[in-house]
Amino acid sequence: MASKLERAQHKYESLLRSLGDKARLVGMLDKASDSVLETYKRAEENLDDKKFELEFIESEIHRLEALDEKLKNQVDDELGQLKSEIKELEELVEIKRSKIDPVKKKLAGAAYDLKFVEKGLEEETRKFKEKTRREEFKAAKAHEENIKKMKIELLKRRKAMRDMKRKMKELEGPAKKMEKELDELKEKLDELKENADETSEEENSEMLDEMRAQQEKKTKEIIRAEKHLKDVLADVGEDLYEKRISHPVLNKFYADLDVVSKTIDSLQEE
Repeated sequence: MASKLERAQHKYESLLRSLGDKARLVGMLDKASDSVLETYKRAEENLDDKKFELEFIESEIHRLEALDEKLKNQVDDELGQLKSEIKELEELVEIKRSKIDPVKKKLAGAAYDLKFVEKGLEEETRKFKEKTRREEFKAAKAHEENIKKMKIELLKRRKAMRDMKRKMKELEGPAKKMEKELDELKEKLDELKENADETSEEENSEMLDEMRAQQEKKTKEIIRAEKHLKDVLADVGEDLYEKRISHPVLNKFYADLDVVSKTIDSLQEE
């Protein structure tokens, strides 16, 4: 807890600063001594300079933040566009694949049936030869008729398989092309995400961190400069108080300062 003397001294300093500040407001600073006035001007200029520097730093921070936001929005837009294209292409690929799968299953079934018919033809041919060797011509004739029918059926099935394979090729060509485009889009998406992260972390953020550190440093310098200016204002007030420069606004402070000054003297004598 501050003592009476300390409180009185604090009030005295406060009154001197107020006196100096009022002198500034009413245009009476030029009544102070040249050396005191020069010190005040230097302190005021120093504070103005630091405030100007802080304004510049803050404008740079705002610019970088706006640029950072703009870059992020651009990246987000590109990411959104890519994701939309990927989704649309995935749906198209799915549609193509949904048309291919039934044909593929049908082709697999046809291939199995073809082998079955081929085996049947081989068996009929073997039986025909066996009956012919035994001169069982009537039976051989029946097998021969079966062979003719089976060969026709075999030709039909082979043609059907060629048609299905051609259809598969027609369907798979665009599907594979789409899948390649899809892979390229996904790769582009990954690269964009990676580049966005690197840019944000390594470049703009570093600059912003540096500027914010300068902002904090400059703010502290301004606080010290403001305190120094207040101290100088107290010196101005003291100089004007000693000279008793007459002015309706300033005169009000002199009586108060006289009272506090006497109180300090009295407390110091105790």
